[in-house]
Amino acid sequence: MRVRRLPGIALALALVTLAACNAPDRGSAKDTTAARATATADTTTVTTHQMVEALVRDRQESERDLTAVEDSFFVFMGDTVAVALKKAHANWVQYRKLECDAIKLAFSEGSMAPVAQLECWIDLTDDHRKFVTQEYSYMRNGGPPPAPTPP
Repeated sequence: MRVRRLPGIALALALVTLAACNAPDRGSAKDTTAARATATADTTTVTTHQMVEALVRDRQESERDLTAVEDSFFVFMGDTVAVALKKAHANWVQYRKLECDAIKLAFSEGSMAPVAQLECWIDLTDDHRKFVTQEYSYMRNGGPPPAPTPP
């Protein structure tokens, strides 16, 4: 019975992958494409293993940046808000894991699965850091919250 659902699951993952690949560019500051592993020398061959090593370092850097931003905000907010945000962060971490595992599964037939998963991880972490910074940076300055942006 589970085998019958595989084509549907594969189609859903393919659509998620297509949507992720067609997402708007997030800028060159944190370009997470695997091609950046060859940025220094376009003529040299880069193995998948080398790409994974570079992306693991980038993932660690992205997570450190997010942790630093969140820690800097927890200093300025009350305990109630900090507890709520820590719960929200735990849910977001679970979402990130599931989302990137789905991307890896979509690429499971090839050797690029870990590369795609790590790129997803970095992109989601960087996007979350930008969101948290945008939404809570007013707490550092003691000013009012930002005005809501129209949809």
